[in-house]
Amino acid sequence: MSVMLDTDHCVAVLRGSLNIDKYVEPTTTLFVSAITVCELVYGALKSDRPEHHLGQVDLLLEGTTVLAFDKFEARRCGILKDELRRQGLLIAEPDLQIASIALENALPLATHNQRHFARIPGLSLLDWIL
Repeated sequence: MSVMLDTDHCVAVLRGSLNIDKYVEPTTTLFVSAITVCELVYGALKSDRPEHHLGQVDLLLEGTTVLAFDKFEARRCGILKDELRRQGLLIAEPDLQIASIALENALPLATHNQRHFARIPGLSLLDWIL
Protein backbone atom coordinates (compact mmCIF):
# COMPACT_ATOMS: atom_id res chain seq x y z
CA MET A 1 0.00 0.00 0.00
CA SER A 2 1.07 3.59 -0.62
CA VAL A 3 -0.38 6.79 0.87
CA MET A 4 0.30 10.49 0.42
CA LEU A 5 0.17 12.59 3.60
CA ASP A 6 -1.22 16.12 3.54
CA THR A 7 0.25 18.88 5.68
CA ASP A 8 -2.26 18.44 8.51
CA HIS A 9 -1.39 14.77 8.91
CA CYS A 10 2.35 15.56 8.85
CA VAL A 11 1.89 18.23 11.53
CA ALA A 12 -0.13 15.80 13.66
CA VAL A 13 2.70 13.24 13.41
CA LEU A 14 5.27 15.90 14.32
CA ARG A 15 3.24 16.99 17.34
CA GLY A 16 2.79 13.42 18.48
CA SER A 17 -1.00 13.54 18.20
CA LEU A 18 -1.11 11.01 15.35
CA ASN A 19 0.56 7.62 15.41
CA ILE A 20 0.35 6.53 11.79
CA ASP A 21 1.55 3.06 12.74
CA LYS A 22 -2.07 2.45 13.80
CA TYR A 23 -3.19 3.01 10.19
CA VAL A 24 -0.44 1.70 7.96
CA GLU A 25 1.54 -1.49 7.68
CA PRO A 26 5.33 -1.36 8.05
CA THR A 27 5.59 -2.03 4.31
CA THR A 28 3.46 1.00 3.42
CA THR A 29 5.27 3.62 1.37
CA LEU A 30 4.54 7.13 2.59
CA PHE A 31 4.68 10.11 0.26
CA VAL A 32 4.44 13.86 0.73
CA SER A 33 4.23 16.52 -1.92
CA ALA A 34 6.85 19.20 -2.51
CA ILE A 35 4.08 21.66 -1.65
CA THR A 36 3.66 20.01 1.76
CA VAL A 37 7.42 20.25 2.35
CA CYS A 38 7.22 24.00 1.68
CA GLU A 39 4.34 24.39 4.13
CA LEU A 40 6.14 22.37 6.83
CA VAL A 41 9.40 24.32 6.48
CA TYR A 42 7.55 27.64 6.56
CA GLY A 43 5.66 26.57 9.68
CA ALA A 44 8.89 25.48 11.36
CA LEU A 45 10.66 28.74 10.54
CA LYS A 46 7.90 30.92 11.95
CA SER A 47 7.69 28.88 15.17
CA ASP A 48 9.23 29.80 18.52
CA ARG A 49 11.93 27.10 18.05
CA PRO A 50 12.74 27.01 14.33
CA GLU A 51 15.89 24.85 14.52
CA HIS A 52 14.14 22.21 16.63
CA HIS A 53 11.12 22.12 14.35
CA LEU A 54 13.23 22.03 11.18
CA GLY A 55 15.00 19.00 12.66
CA GLN A 56 11.63 17.34 13.24
CA VAL A 57 10.60 18.06 9.65
CA ASP A 58 13.86 16.59 8.36
CA LEU A 59 13.33 13.48 10.46
CA LEU A 60 9.80 13.05 9.11
CA LEU A 61 11.01 13.51 5.54
CA GLU A 62 13.63 10.77 5.99
CA GLY A 63 10.75 8.28 6.20
CA THR A 64 8.87 9.57 3.17
CA THR A 65 9.31 10.07 -0.54
CA VAL A 66 8.78 13.61 -1.79
CA LEU A 67 6.75 13.93 -4.99
CA ALA A 68 7.33 16.89 -7.31
CA PHE A 69 4.84 19.23 -8.89
CA ASP A 70 5.91 18.77 -12.50
CA LYS A 71 4.34 19.28 -15.93
CA PHE A 72 1.83 16.42 -15.64
CA GLU A 73 0.69 17.50 -12.19
CA ALA A 74 0.59 21.13 -13.33
CA ARG A 75 -1.57 20.22 -16.32
CA ARG A 76 -3.92 18.21 -14.10
CA CYS A 77 -4.06 21.14 -11.67
CA GLY A 78 -5.08 23.56 -14.43
CA ILE A 79 -7.84 21.21 -15.59
CA LEU A 80 -9.12 20.73 -12.03
CA LYS A 81 -9.03 24.46 -11.35
CA ASP A 82 -11.14 25.14 -14.42
CA GLU A 83 -13.63 22.35 -13.58
CA LEU A 84 -14.05 23.66 -10.03
CA ARG A 85 -14.32 27.28 -11.25
CA ARG A 86 -17.14 26.31 -13.59
CA GLN A 87 -18.96 24.71 -10.65
CA GLY A 88 -18.28 27.65 -8.33
CA LEU A 89 -16.27 25.39 -6.02
CA LEU A 90 -12.77 26.88 -6.08
CA ILE A 91 -10.27 25.80 -3.44
CA ALA A 92 -6.83 27.12 -2.51
CA GLU A 93 -4.09 26.70 -5.10
CA PRO A 94 -1.79 24.65 -2.81
CA ASP A 95 -4.64 22.20 -2.16
CA LEU A 96 -5.22 21.87 -5.91
CA GLN A 97 -1.52 21.20 -6.41
CA ILE A 98 -1.43 18.57 -3.67
CA ALA A 99 -4.54 16.88 -5.08
CA SER A 100 -3.05 16.89 -8.57
CA ILE A 101 0.09 15.19 -7.32
CA ALA A 102 -1.97 12.52 -5.55
CA LEU A 103 -4.13 11.94 -8.63
CA GLU A 104 -1.20 11.77 -11.05
CA ASN A 105 0.49 9.21 -8.81
CA ALA A 106 -2.73 7.25 -8.13
CA LEU A 107 -2.35 7.70 -4.38
CA PRO A 108 -4.99 8.13 -1.69
CA LEU A 109 -4.55 11.37 0.22
CA ALA A 110 -4.54 11.32 4.01
CA THR A 111 -6.02 14.69 4.97
CA HIS A 112 -8.23 16.15 7.65
CA ASN A 113 -9.38 18.82 5.19
CA GLN A 114 -12.19 16.69 3.80
CA ARG A 115 -14.35 19.73 3.01
CA HIS A 116 -11.98 21.05 0.34
CA PHE A 117 -10.54 17.85 -1.04
CA ALA A 118 -13.91 16.09 -1.37
CA ARG A 119 -14.71 18.52 -4.21
CA ILE A 120 -12.06 16.93 -6.40
CA PRO A 121 -13.41 14.14 -8.59
CA GLY A 122 -11.58 10.84 -8.44
CA LEU A 123 -9.47 11.72 -5.40
CA SER A 124 -9.42 8.97 -2.77
CA LEU A 125 -9.37 10.41 0.77
CA LEU A 126 -8.36 9.03 4.15
CA ASP A 127 -8.66 10.81 7.49
CA TRP A 128 -6.73 9.48 10.47
CA ILE A 129 -7.32 12.56 12.62
CA LEU A 130 -10.66 11.96 14.25
